[in-house]
Amino acid sequence: MTTHQQPRSDIEQELADRLGTVARAFVADLDAQGRLVGPGGAGVLERLRIQVEARRNLPQAYQAAVDTIVEDCGYPSEVAVRIAAALRRKGILGDDDSPEAQQAPEPAPGPPTPAARGAQVVTRIRPAGHPADADGPQRSAVTVQRVEGQVPQIRPVSALPQRPADWDDQHARAVSVAAALRAEHNRRLEVLGIAADGPRVLITIRAASLSDWEYWLAAINTPVNITTKTSGHMQLVAGHVDGIDVHLAAHDVPRLLTEAKEAAGEPFYLWGRMYDLTRGYIGRNGHVWLYFGQRQSPAGMPLVGLRGGDGQLYPLASVVMAEGHLTPAPAQPTAVAEGGKQ
Repeated sequence: MTTHQQPRSDIEQELADRLGTVARAFVADLDAQGRLVGPGGAGVLERLRIQVEARRNLPQAYQAAVDTIVEDCGYPSEVAVRIAAALRRKGILGDDDSPEAQQAPEPAPGPPTPAARGAQVVTRIRPAGHPADADGPQRSAVTVQRVEGQVPQIRPVSALPQRPADWDDQHARAVSVAAALRAEHNRRLEVLGIAADGPRVLITIRAASLSDWEYWLAAINTPVNITTKTSGHMQLVAGHVDGIDVHLAAHDVPRLLTEAKEAAGEPFYLWGRMYDLTRGYIGRNGHVWLYFGQRQSPAGMPLVGLRGGDGQLYPLASVVMAEGHLTPAPAQPTAVAEGGKQ
């Protein structure tokens, strides 16, 4: 007998299409969730059933670890179970109700020191078989406790040294000049300090002799006719280095100048230096200048002339301006000591 299939009505066809769409969507959803088992999937389902039943008999901490690995790390449940089992074998993952988890009470900590207040105290995990287990039970949990008390005061950034509001290139150059002066002169015994101070540099020394004072007058490029000031036991002067003002404060120089004045046969102070007019002085050109006992006025500028010269006399200040500061010549009688003869 031959059976003839009756043609479907429009309603039956529409229902069949809708059911097919729903079925395909359901199968796709199962496949996306990994719940669709293909050929040979019976073994997979059996292993899954064994794992689920095994998890039911395991501690809650173990089950929570598996769920965390699956949900937070995105691993398949089978891999998560293996990871949790490995952690449990290593003693890293403890059992909530196991005898090992029942630890002796921790000794009460002493009062926190000021440096520890506000800190986080963490009890670290010790793996099974650690040598320290001989002295006590294994720690299988991490606890965090906040130490109550005053939090240590931390120096805010605003309290750190800040650049002045008017910081500019001059300030930066002063820092560079101070660093260069330190590198060149800081090994000298008389140096007490070399530092930038805003747009200038400050140098402090304690002179052991007037040669220390004269060294620094040259080092900071003071003009020959510079005016120095006495302030207590210090002599103050300013020079220039690479366009930066350099201020020098020299301790004990006033005392040394006084001692030089008292030791001189005929002292004369000029521009930060004490001259003994009973001695000859040498200029930068090698000429020896002598004082012949004459001045521009009774208490005025001494007049000096060249040894062996034509007898022409010049004010000491003019000679110093022309030849720089003079240095004492080897000891010989001057014109004054010889009775004023040239």
